[in-house]
Amino acid sequence: MTSANIAFDIKQSQNHLEAIRSTLRTQVSDILRVNITQLSTQTPDQVYDTILNTPELLHECFQFFRTQPELFSRVMIGQNKRPITSDEEALWCGRSVADVVKLIVRASAKRHFRATLPPAPPLEIIRAPQLTTLGMAAVRFGLKKAPPSPLPQPLPQGPAEMLYGAFRENLRFEWQIPLIPHYAPIELPTITQLGSRILTFREPDQLKILAAEGLTPEGRLPLLLDTAARLRGPDGGVDSRALAEAFEKLDLSTIFPDLAENGARRAVALIATMEARIFQMLQPALDNNLKLTTIFLFSALSRMGEKAFRQGLGPTGALWAIQKLAKHLETCKPWPRNLTSMKQASERAMAFAIDLDSGLPAQNPVKTAPTPKPVAKAPAAKMATTPPVPSGPARASRSPVSAASPR
Repeated sequence: MTSANIAFDIKQSQNHLEAIRSTLRTQVSDILRVNITQLSTQTPDQVYDTILNTPELLHECFQFFRTQPELFSRVMIGQNKRPITSDEEALWCGRSVADVVKLIVRASAKRHFRATLPPAPPLEIIRAPQLTTLGMAAVRFGLKKAPPSPLPQPLPQGPAEMLYGAFRENLRFEWQIPLIPHYAPIELPTITQLGSRILTFREPDQLKILAAEGLTPEGRLPLLLDTAARLRGPDGGVDSRALAEAFEKLDLSTIFPDLAENGARRAVALIATMEARIFQMLQPALDNNLKLTTIFLFSALSRMGEKAFRQGLGPTGALWAIQKLAKHLETCKPWPRNLTSMKQASERAMAFAIDLDSGLPAQNPVKTAPTPKPVAKAPAAKMATTPPVPSGPARASRSPVSAASPR
């Protein structure tokens, strides 16, 4: 199909979804086939299915659509027969771009689930009971009622259909497309229990943890997907068991080799002596992020050592210095994502309020009064011609001495 044929009839359709699918299969697919290298070898009738069957390719197509919207201007027409200007504006069919995105994301997810999960069990055929010759004769003469025909059996659902059914209402956004392959391995009960909370996980690594561990019997998230509140014990201080588990699962021995010699047990025990009030003051400043909080605590101990750590963050720690630190942490956003960089950023932030060698509050630089600027001397010629005004009794005048004259 050439660009001259891209314009399409904008008459309203009784079936909006079918109208959208028809447009995607024709006009939109033709634009993508011309401009996306991976689709250039596809025949026009293959493009639509190839895209929906491949989440990575679908993601690339969406990126192209967002960066080159002018190429779709004759397709993305509103009800006023003009190009639309937002995803929420109604298209010619009555649906919005946001609705179309939702339709595409769901179609791609359903296809991927069916392609990667076990198939549905075969349909069990239930037949009507067979009558004997005598029984058939009795039915024919009205002496007996014919047995009822079996009710239609619903098609059995396989793992793909059930997972899709649990996911469906939360398959809505463009950013979910690269995550579709990571959704498939998650167990159905986990998705059912999470509901809309699945939308809080936007990183493949998070979904891998969710697929590997699922939820706890109490319905709690895996440790590394929970908030820093998971590190808080019953007394409000640090829970040593949760902290030890976080150290292991984050594999922090790679950046804290000095703390990992004894399996981090000694380090965890020392951090658990942290003053509860100090721990609670720092949590909001660290965005209540479990990963960041864990690295921050181990960075403090690793850099300060046991004595300074107890002095700065233990029961004798200066709360005003911690308040100063908490305020400073708010200015450190966004935090780096790399573990080593996060450790270094934690040490720099702590040094703002705490002397890392002693654990005492950091001393601000002493402010000194500005040095007065020297008064410019008047030129020698002017000094010779303009004698100073005497402030006391008149004295005999004295010739000025040149600055270069020897004394």
